[in-house]
Amino acid sequence: MANWQFGLVDVLDISVVAIVVYFFLSLIRGTRAVQMLIGVAVVVVTYQLARTFGLFTVEWMFGHFFSAFMVILVVLFQQEIRRALMRVAANPLSFTGSATDESIDSLVESAFSLVHRGWGGLIVIERETGLRHLFESGVEMDAPLRPDIIQALFCPDAPMHDGAVIMRRDGNGGRIVAARVLLPLAQANAVPGDFGTRHRAAVGLSEETDALIVVVSEERGEVHLVEGGQMGAPMTSMELREALGQLAVSSAKPAKGPAGNF
Repeated sequence: MANWQFGLVDVLDISVVAIVVYFFLSLIRGTRAVQMLIGVAVVVVTYQLARTFGLFTVEWMFGHFFSAFMVILVVLFQQEIRRALMRVAANPLSFTGSATDESIDSLVESAFSLVHRGWGGLIVIERETGLRHLFESGVEMDAPLRPDIIQALFCPDAPMHDGAVIMRRDGNGGRIVAARVLLPLAQANAVPGDFGTRHRAAVGLSEETDALIVVVSEERGEVHLVEGGQMGAPMTSMELREALGQLAVSSAKPAKGPAGNF
């Protein structure tokens, strides 16, 4: 009888696999990938049953399917794989810093100035993941984040009111770096049916990046904060300020250099 030894390397091996599986499951939770994963499991079970009961034609058909299994997985889960790689690529040791009170105040005032006007808007806050690849769908600019500028951009009669604005934090309250930007849309079932394209765009971008998105609903007069594919409940100006402040504190790390994003 062979000796079977369980050592530190085996513990490390099992731990790494468990972490990868947990990370993958948490990544696809609540997405359409869960249904696709169930479908793949059904195919695997069918193949094993075909082999067990000698169903040669079924076994031959699914055998060819599994010969290209890795390619099929990449095609099916390309969005989830892209999200995972972007999260892994984010440097957890990098200094993200905290937002200044001026940045938060400018953002909150800008968002609620649209509410008071009865206009809608999308304000994207760039964080670790760069969003320059989205700029080509809009117009690059360099302007301070102020309520009057946000109103000028999102006025229904303005030529650039469609799409989103992207802001980066600086020491003077933040700067708008792009406007009229088109965002990727989330799946229809990812957002309740009574919300429109603007909310789907916010959720869609937050699924693919670590950006924060402030959504101002034109029809409802509500403000939502979207992060990590999740849209929060409607917020008052005080609640939005507190939420952004908490995110700033949670991301703060002691390091040299200027403060980073939220």
